[in-house]
Amino acid sequence: MVAHWEAGDTPLDLVRVGDGWLVSQFRDSTLIKLDPDGAVVPGAVWNVGSGPSLFSPGEVRGETWITSEFADLLWVVDTETGVPVRSHATGDRPYPADVMWDGSHAFVPNLDAGTVSVIDLLNMETDATVDACPGPPGGALTPDQVTYVVACGGSEELVFVNTASFAVTGRIPGLGPRPFSVVVPGDGRYAVVNNAGGSTVSVVDMEARAVVQTIEVGQQPIVLRAHPDGERVFVANELSGTLVELVPIAETGDARSSTAASGEAAIVAGDAADNPNEIVVLGMIHGGHTTSEVFSLEVVRNLVREIDSDYWLTEIPPNRWDRAWAEYQASGIVAEPRTRLFPEYMEALFPLTRELDFEVIPTAGWTEPMSDFRAAYLDAYSRDPERAEAWAEYQAAAAASAEALAAGAGDDPRWIHTDAYDEAYDIRMQVYARLFDDELGPGGWDAINASHWANIERALDRHRGQGARFLLTYGAGHKGPFLRELRRRDDIVLLEVAPFLDRMENR
Repeated sequence: MVAHWEAGDTPLDLVRVGDGWLVSQFRDSTLIKLDPDGAVVPGAVWNVGSGPSLFSPGEVRGETWITSEFADLLWVVDTETGVPVRSHATGDRPYPADVMWDGSHAFVPNLDAGTVSVIDLLNMETDATVDACPGPPGGALTPDQVTYVVACGGSEELVFVNTASFAVTGRIPGLGPRPFSVVVPGDGRYAVVNNAGGSTVSVVDMEARAVVQTIEVGQQPIVLRAHPDGERVFVANELSGTLVELVPIAETGDARSSTAASGEAAIVAGDAADNPNEIVVLGMIHGGHTTSEVFSLEVVRNLVREIDSDYWLTEIPPNRWDRAWAEYQASGIVAEPRTRLFPEYMEALFPLTRELDFEVIPTAGWTEPMSDFRAAYLDAYSRDPERAEAWAEYQAAAAASAEALAAGAGDDPRWIHTDAYDEAYDIRMQVYARLFDDELGPGGWDAINASHWANIERALDRHRGQGARFLLTYGAGHKGPFLRELRRRDDIVLLEVAPFLDRMENR
């Protein structure tokens, strides 16, 4: 033991705030702040309602979250000062939330209500209340943020909730007694669930959606945590008084307690230097394709045919793709609202799946709360007299950008796919980012491009060294930031669009 701190009567959890700590007092309805030496900071005690329990994992833009179990509240906490800055109502008896990586949505399991509250943290609204199952005490988001996985203590099952539609998309029965919480470590292939009413954890294959292993760990496994390295899971057993470490075995996905044997490693596709992938970045003009003569939807279709990619990286959010694809397969009609906005997907991608052989990989980092918050913010900014000068600066940059774009060849794809086009577009977006990005959070220009790019990069890394061809389609304005990132990679070959246009026109 290196230190002993007095932290109130019922300290349940703590989180780093500034250079000190914030401690939840489960029976005292408060959060208390400790200085770096572990002393209570005078006056730094905040009443947050009855039963503040465990902090949610991680933080986003200087905020973390905690539920007050008997006050039915989710609190947002400033991680620099420790101050709880705002709260939102949940269902009956909320347990710890999990929050999407961009801070847009919190998913809160409500034990007594049998529901999951989905809270839009940017606009502080309840987006949905999902009827989940009896007694859900915990859950976790999958690494791809597509699914929230709920442990159902009253029915010994897992429930899967899509993070865009908030619909229940599946259930897995047959877990142990009183499933309590969930972790989905590493690449998300497996989930681990502690069965707090017994002595086991269940390992769930997320692709097969089935329990594939049950491991004895000790009596009443009550706390489950994944190590930040994504390779290890720790289980604290309350009645046994033990801590167990679980490590996956690479070849089978099984877990075992102890350290992985030396020499176990994932199999990679190939040597990227000897077998690099190719990528074509195609800038889209969205609705403009429906009216353009030189970059029409027919041109898009023919260009895609000419490129003939193995993978198509799309501006569709991963949590919306399954619904869109299922709708198209069932009826040929896509109702998913975000996907429907893109003519290049509705009139090119979907029909071409019946003609060409490519895999669709959805990569957009877009979320509805981010979009709604951004629209409301910019509207308020434009009407704020105190910001009139800054808004005029942005309008001037937008006009200068439009003029530079018009000086080119309009909607001609040869012009769109030039560095000069990217530079002209950047005139506006550089000012946009400087003025608005700090307050827009995930909806800022640099932030949303980083969100998109993170998904794109994961896809490229997953297929590294295959000698495959990728097509990347996004709004033309995103093309510049993506090309800058792609040019930093040494495992791909960037292909220009012009030669494909030449071949298409010469047919």
